[in-house]
Amino acid sequence: MLLGVQYYRPPSPDPTRWEADLDGVVRAGFDTVQLWLIWGWVEATEGVLDWSDYDRLMELAHARGLHVVISTITEMQPAWLLRRHPDAAAVDHLGRVSPSTTRVEAQAGVTPGGSFDDPRVLEAMRVFLDAAGRHFAGHPALVAWDCWNENRWAMEAAGHLDYSPASIRAFQDWLRERHGDLDGVARAWRRRFGGWEDVQPGRTPGLPYTDLVAFQRFLTERARKHLRFRRDTLRAADPVHPILAHCGEPSVNSAGSLFEQPLSRGNDFALADELDGYGCSSFPHLTGMSPLELGIRIEATRSAAGDRPFLLAELQGGGGRLGHHVLPPVTPEEQQRWLWNGIGRGAKGVIIWQWRDEVLGRESGGFGFAGDDGHAPGRFAAMARTGELIREHAALLDAYRPETARIGVLFLPDTYYLEWAQDGNEGRQAQGSVLGWLAILEQLQMPYEVLDPDHLGRLDDLRLLVLPWPLAVPDHALAAVRAWVERGGRLVTEADLHAFDDEAFYREPGERTAAAELGIRSRGRRALPGTGTLEVDLDGRAFTVPAAGWVEEYDSAGARVAARHDGRPVAVERRIGAGSVLGIGTFLARGRLRAPEEGALAFVGALVAGAGIEPSVRVGDTDGTTVQWRRGVSGDEELLFLVGPPSAELSVTLREGDVDGLAPLDALLGARVVPDGNSLHVTLSEWGVAVLRWR
Repeated sequence: MLLGVQYYRPPSPDPTRWEADLDGVVRAGFDTVQLWLIWGWVEATEGVLDWSDYDRLMELAHARGLHVVISTITEMQPAWLLRRHPDAAAVDHLGRVSPSTTRVEAQAGVTPGGSFDDPRVLEAMRVFLDAAGRHFAGHPALVAWDCWNENRWAMEAAGHLDYSPASIRAFQDWLRERHGDLDGVARAWRRRFGGWEDVQPGRTPGLPYTDLVAFQRFLTERARKHLRFRRDTLRAADPVHPILAHCGEPSVNSAGSLFEQPLSRGNDFALADELDGYGCSSFPHLTGMSPLELGIRIEATRSAAGDRPFLLAELQGGGGRLGHHVLPPVTPEEQQRWLWNGIGRGAKGVIIWQWRDEVLGRESGGFGFAGDDGHAPGRFAAMARTGELIREHAALLDAYRPETARIGVLFLPDTYYLEWAQDGNEGRQAQGSVLGWLAILEQLQMPYEVLDPDHLGRLDDLRLLVLPWPLAVPDHALAAVRAWVERGGRLVTEADLHAFDDEAFYREPGERTAAAELGIRSRGRRALPGTGTLEVDLDGRAFTVPAAGWVEEYDSAGARVAARHDGRPVAVERRIGAGSVLGIGTFLARGRLRAPEEGALAFVGALVAGAGIEPSVRVGDTDGTTVQWRRGVSGDEELLFLVGPPSAELSVTLREGDVDGLAPLDALLGARVVPDGNSLHVTLSEWGVAVLRWR
């Protein structure tokens, strides 16, 4: 376990504060500090590398027994780079050279700078990363590299990037690899080209989908290639220390924002494949994030990390600021709930953002763990206790793994591309459907796994799989899902399964061969019922479920009709081998936002039970919005993490026989536990946390 805090983003904090601050970091229970190593700060003059401030900070940290994570910020480029190579500048979707400027929350270096596809930019970046790796690799304080902070690259642009000559060439090269030659692209895109100069990336949502989807997919894959470049450069210079990275938002949340296309910072599942660990930023009070939404972010990141360690890579330290607007403070109790919720879900590290309040731009006066929101003393005391607990139980927590999930939700990047191609940032149906299903599972407090089409290795752990907004599913993924169903899995798919092909051309209902092999034969879209709901029969029980978007009529020959609208079948279930497929001809999880949630919760609860999935823990009448839990194993011990209101009294029921012979039951963090057969009466700590263990 790593318990750290971000400390230095030049020029803050001022050097006169460093020694006293790092003494405070130790007193607060942290074992690690993170430093932003900004290219534009270190190499303000070409060829002159000034490491002096970092060298001193590394020595001060080491003298206090602190580890250091170095976060390499090469996307904040030195100004001389574009003076040397002015034709390397990034270009927006309107063909304008994007001016480079200091970033909104930092003033060292410029962004977006030179194109990440320009070999001259990459070579200068490689030289810097290599020098950094060689300079710090041997320092005894170094514990890890964070090679790409929030996977940022298009910051402060006034339009969508990158349409520079270098990026268009790279896009054409990518198409050549994908389709073989110009004729291959013409066949795939159903076009006629006179030459490669005719093959251009899509620029504006609402135009033909094919060009737009292809370019978004290229940007996602380019992010993976760029991450690999950073990793390989650092690894060559430092073959010892772990190399990590972290996203600003999980891929399931990344449907586009401002001038960023969906997943333009990369797909977490693919990025994590390149690394020794992966993390995500979370600032609950910056965006009004609920405990349920925080749980989704954590689970999505854990799922993407796979078997690698995952981190809460930037967890809010103190009350936020946005310009001259004051956001809620961060109390010690809620910060500890965020932290222990992450550990219970499997996190192997937490880095708090940040030690002192920010001093630049719109974030000024905010986010500091030691900052002035009125709660710093309480945060100090609570974190010191947590640091003590983590050190005391390091082996137990390092070995801990949450129990294997039996429910999966398939995240489909192509659906995010497709929707953005039509509606830009105004859509969100695909994202809303994915997050809606995850929210329902959080409310039911059922452990789940998020999968993506190229990471289906955990399918065989699952008994139930959901396909939200499945308009675009790669053929290879549907083939794997069908084989899983034949082996006994239960699949639930929303409307319009496999309606678009890989190049974003619409398939007429009769052309959806892969969907038909799963027993889903569409007869086309129909208007929503006026009630906004459907009556669905599941395993002999009737449920009123939300509807959104449209309803799809199905061919019901040989199937069990589960729902009708205007007399037409709009939900059908078929046996496929040893398993079954239930097609629901609408978007239930998205509809839950506009209709009473109880029907969706009851329906999904019945789906889970019908798949033979029983939770290993039941906690009173919680709906997952206030009390959350996760259970797992550490060696031959069992651990149960509970997070809820401070000092709340909970009734916790375990499966029969789970505690037989496993006494005594011990509670960390000051919670109180009274066993009663297979039930436990638990009083949470003053923070609202309990960690229970069976020895």
